[in-house]
Amino acid sequence: QDNHLRSCLSFIFHLITIKRTAQSQMRRSSRQPKAAAAEDSYGAFNEASAGTVFDAYADPEDPNWMNMEGIANLVGDLGLDAETDVRVLVLCWKLKSAEKPGEIKKDEFLAGMRELMVDSKAALKTKLSSLETGFMEHKEFREFYRFCFKFNREDIQKKTLEKEIVIGYLPMIVGSRSIYTDQYIEFLQSAAISRVSSDEWNSFLEFSKEFENGLETYEDDGAWPTLLDDFVEWMKAKK
Repeated sequence: QDNHLRSCLSFIFHLITIKRTAQSQMRRSSRQPKAAAAEDSYGAFNEASAGTVFDAYADPEDPNWMNMEGIANLVGDLGLDAETDVRVLVLCWKLKSAEKPGEIKKDEFLAGMRELMVDSKAALKTKLSSLETGFMEHKEFREFYRFCFKFNREDIQKKTLEKEIVIGYLPMIVGSRSIYTDQYIEFLQSAAISRVSSDEWNSFLEFSKEFENGLETYEDDGAWPTLLDDFVEWMKAKK
């Protein structure tokens, strides 16, 4: 299962590897302002310094955007595994990625860094522990969970995700917040669908919370997406 999860998440990040030459590392390191971390420690936000961090990972062909390769390089330098660490997605959410799936615009990045009150890579690294989803209340986690769907669409027009991406994502994102994750993954693997809609994605979290003590009160009355009706039927048939 771990190998399957890694394979799915590797697909999500477009098979990006986080290995660069020593020359590239030296170039990026030299571009970080030495005073940025000190300034942040005193509570001042230096937008120019934060901008320099962004520029080091921006798309060379479109420097106003950080694409998936740049994101993978950034989180790799922060010590995060882009394929398995949910904090990567939380960070993208905190950095305000919204306009384009899988990318962060410079204005979004700067707004996120300002809100986090960090303007250097070193200062950003000190925030990693606060990105754990276990600290989130349900309302905040729901916003993050819905972001994950939007962030990983192929493009802004898409309203669905490939089933394999959902199968790879749910265990990492939802974790212990749902008692149904393992069964739902098993169900999806055999379900006669190829894509999952945003409504189906969003509803799984609310379904998990509402029926966290069991499915005895679940009614097939149209209140939930048909996919969840089918899942409940599948669950009952297994007993």
